[in-house]
Amino acid sequence: MIVLLLLGLGCQSAQATSAGLDGVSATSPGMGEVLDALESRERALDRREKSIEDREAELREVEDELQARLEELEAVRTEIQLLLDGGDEARQERILALIKMTESMRSKQAAVFLAELDHDLAVEVLEGMNRTKAGKALALMAPQTAAKLAESLTLGPIEELNLNAQ
Repeated sequence: MIVLLLLGLGCQSAQATSAGLDGVSATSPGMGEVLDALESRERALDRREKSIEDREAELREVEDELQARLEELEAVRTEIQLLLDGGDEARQERILALIKMTESMRSKQAAVFLAELDHDLAVEVLEGMNRTKAGKALALMAPQTAAKLAESLTLGPIEELNLNAQ
């Protein structure tokens, strides 16, 4: 290809052999400059290729580090999920104990107790209570408090979130 380029430039003394440029004679004054320019370009391309190879190696290292970090984070996520699941079970046990305790109270005491609890916790306790006992406790509460709790008992989780956001 270089020989064709040289021939195209009008270098009449270029003689191609099967060995490539070894047989090219540099008799014309511009031929040496062209060969020097081609060699310079080839060195520049070699440097660029080396630079690209170095960058690819660095990217592979970074990718390996990121993959290791991702695996580490996934392990931590799994551990956190296990802890949360265990915490949910323990919370559920405490709520069940609270339900039993509230059911064992007299209706008036249960009404006062539930009215003072956090709204969401009071709803959970009422949901777990015997319906008759829960109804008696609601009947003895202030009408506004009982109405809010009763409304929350009838809503699903998404509707409850929407109601609380308003």
